Amino acid sequence: MSDNKEVTEQDEHTEQQGKSISIKKGKLILLLLTTIIATAIITVFATIAISHWTSGLNGEQRAEMQKVQQVYKTLNNEYYKKTNASELSESAIDGMVKDLDDPYSEYMTKKETTSFNEDVSGDFVGIGAEMQKKNNKIEITSPMKSSPAEKAGIRPKDIVTKVNGKSVKGKPLEAIVKQVRGKQGTKVTLTIERANQPHEITIKRDKIHVKSVEYEKHNNIGVFTINKFQNSTSGELKSAIIKAHKDGIRNIVIDLRNNPGGLLDEAVKMANIFIDKGDSVVQLQKGNHKEKITAPNDALKEAKDMNVSILVNKGSASASEVFTGAMMDYNKAKVFGTKTFGKGIVQTTHEFKDGSLLKFTNMKWLTPKGHYIHGKGINPDVKIAEPKYQSLNVIPNKKVYKLNDKDKNVKTMKIGLTALGFKVDNNTDKFDQSLESAIKSFQNKNDLTVTGEFDKKTNEKFTQELVNKANGEDTVLQNLLKKLK
Repeated sequence: MSDNKEVTEQDEHTEQQGKSISIKKGKLILLLLTTIIATAIITVFATIAISHWTSGLNGEQRAEMQKVQQVYKTLNNEYYKKTNASELSESAIDGMVKDLDDPYSEYMTKKETTSFNEDVSGDFVGIGAEMQKKNNKIEITSPMKSSPAEKAGIRPKDIVTKVNGKSVKGKPLEAIVKQVRGKQGTKVTLTIERANQPHEITIKRDKIHVKSVEYEKHNNIGVFTINKFQNSTSGELKSAIIKAHKDGIRNIVIDLRNNPGGLLDEAVKMANIFIDKGDSVVQLQKGNHKEKITAPNDALKEAKDMNVSILVNKGSASASEVFTGAMMDYNKAKVFGTKTFGKGIVQTTHEFKDGSLLKFTNMKWLTPKGHYIHGKGINPDVKIAEPKYQSLNVIPNKKVYKLNDKDKNVKTMKIGLTALGFKVDNNTDKFDQSLESAIKSFQNKNDLTVTGEFDKKTNEKFTQELVNKANGEDTVLQNLLKKLK
């Protein structure tokens, strides 16, 4: 009996121990489940919080983006025709950028990004003209020096209305640039508007290598032509100045005419050749926040004893104006020419994993003394105007002008023919016998039918001869060199 009891007591004790262990496991499992659920909830909320934080968007902005996502998803899934997901997203991005109404902000596909990077490096195939979208019009910022565009007669402020006869109205800038570019040796015809007068200009595309800095010695004066602010521009100029100094040159001209700008960093480095370490080269402003960009190095010793002149015109823009403004503020140079373009804002880029790129305006810039030149330009210290014939409006070629006609274009003919060496008695807007005689002489010299009337063929030859004259002589530079002697 006792044995059985002992066994029974032992069994009871074992049973109680089993019950005790069983209760502890249950609590543990419940605790584990609770912990897992709590962790999951915390993780979800943390992920959402981190997602919101990293997005950089506030609540209202996130709500709007959710709407964009919903539209994208609805169109992608429910539109009655098959849609292209990539094209939908790119159209959404294009729409956002266009709403900025900023000619300098644009979204570029991978292919367009490649072209953009080629521009910065200085090698591409095209006509060599910078363009921008301004007030829904495509405007030439400036043709590059010695480019096919410049040789054909394209000028700053020309408005492009058609490419190969097709209107550019409503098209994004990048699409128009793509039309203008093409294979080397092929031709493109631009219909441009200058002073409300249309004109067609055919240009042969070529490989454009933008040599950043060109140096020429004119007696005791060194002329440095800066075509564009691209990679290594400042280094090229520094080397050229050192060479000029060894040649005994102490008077230099920095020619920035028709320089559309480029990399801001290069403009700062170029100014640093002349401006002392620690001095502000440009001020960047976003809202109420201003940041001074200072010269990082000592000024070039060879540049310290040089007299510097800067030559500008209406095609000098952006980085050209940053450099010019800094040099003026520190009295490091005297500026000659005509008023600059007036671009006082800065763009930055954001490249995506798929190779596409967003270029957008993120701040404005001011000169070291706080001058804001956007839309106003920089006025030179000494004005040197271009010859009258270089500022003439294109004469429409649809009309034949003849004796006794009275028209504003008649005055243009007289100024142009005088510049080409043909004698005209006056510059009135009346088609008189003096003009008729000059036209006959012009037609005879250029193997045209001699009628004394200003017809289409005469007009085309007249325009081309003026372009050739402008490309073959540089009266503005010659005028400046005379002043510096």
